Amino acid sequence: MLRNLRRKIYKKIRFETWYRKAYYYHRKRNEMDEIIEKYKGAEVFEDRRYLRSLRRDMIRSLFKYGSYYSEYFLFGYDEEKSPEYRGSFITEGIRMSFYPRMNLKKNTDLLENKYRTYKKFQDMFKREVIRIKKNEEPTEENLKNLEEFAARHENFVVKPVYAAFGTAVRIENIAMYDSVEDAHVRYRKNGVVIEELIEQGEAMARIHPGSVNTLRIPTVIIKNAEGEPEIQLFHPSLRMGRDGSFVDNFSAGGVSALIDPQTGMIYTDGADKKGHSFECHPDSGIRFRGFQIPEWEAAVSMVKEAAMMIPDNHYCGWDLAYSRDRGWCMVEANCTAQMGAMQMVEKKGRKHELEALIAQM
Repeated sequence: MLRNLRRKIYKKIRFETWYRKAYYYHRKRNEMDEIIEKYKGAEVFEDRRYLRSLRRDMIRSLFKYGSYYSEYFLFGYDEEKSPEYRGSFITEGIRMSFYPRMNLKKNTDLLENKYRTYKKFQDMFKREVIRIKKNEEPTEENLKNLEEFAARHENFVVKPVYAAFGTAVRIENIAMYDSVEDAHVRYRKNGVVIEELIEQGEAMARIHPGSVNTLRIPTVIIKNAEGEPEIQLFHPSLRMGRDGSFVDNFSAGGVSALIDPQTGMIYTDGADKKGHSFECHPDSGIRFRGFQIPEWEAAVSMVKEAAMMIPDNHYCGWDLAYSRDRGWCMVEANCTAQMGAMQMVEKKGRKHELEALIAQM
C-alpha cells in the first residue's frame, strides 16, 4: 500500500522542476567532487579557492538553470558564464516540465510501457515480441509460450517493461537457465519484455558492428498556416555503441552525432557523455561527417506515420534500427525523450527553438 502511494505521488510530481532539482541535489550531494575530477582532472583539487568557486557555481546553476552536474561541463557552463547562454539549454532539471505542455497525460503510459508501445505500433516493429508479466503464474500455457519463442529465436533481447537509458537491457538465450521454468521464475520477478534480436544491416553495421546502432528521431506536431497538422523533425541523431557493447544508448557510454533532417547525412563530429569528441568512431574508424544514413526517406516516413497515430502527443522521440532483411524497424518510442545529446554535440541550447514550436501546437 505504501509503495502504491509513493508511486502515485511520484507520478504527480515527476514533471515538477522543484522536485527534480531538489532530488538531484540530495542524491548527488556526495558525488560532486567525483564528477569534477571526471571532467576537470585531479589537478583541479590543488587550487582550493577555484574549487570552492566551482562548487558554488555548479550548485547555483543546478537551482537556477536546472543543469545537472555533468551537464554543467558537457554544456560548457564551466567556460561560458552568461545567463543568456546558460539559459538557452533544455537541462535535465527543467526538461520534464515541457512534456505536459506538449503531450496528453494519457499517452505517457502507452509510450513508456514497452509492451503497450509494441502492441500499438506492431507493424512497425517488424519482429516478434512477448511479455512475461510481473508475478505471472507459471501455467502450462505461459511456459509453452516462452519455450516456443525461445525455440524460434536462439538469442533474444530482454528488457524491463519500463526500462530507460538502456539499463538492464541484455541479450540472453534459454540455455543460460536450467529449464524454461527457471527462466520464467527469473522473468516474472519484475516482469520483462522479450524481443526477437534485430540483425543489423551492413549499411549501419559499418559504423560500429558490435552494437545495433539506432536513429533517435524526435517529431513535433504543429499547426501550419492553414491550421492543419504538420510534422517537423527536431534535431535527429545517430546513436552508436562502444567497446563491443550491443547497447547504443548515449547514457550507457555510447556516441552520438547529429543528422541533417533534410538529407539524412551526419553533419557533426561524434560525442560521448564523458565529454569526448570524435571525428571518427573510436572503434571502427568510420568518419562521422558525411556518413549517409541508408533509406533516410523511409525512416522519416515511418516516424511521421507513427506520430500521426497519436496526434494529441505533440512531441515524441522515436528510436529506429536498420534490419538486414526488413529495413527500418521501430525499437521503441519515448514520450519524455532526453534532449541532452542534441545540445551537447554542438554545445548549442535548443530551448528557444522548442518554445517557438510549442507556440505553434
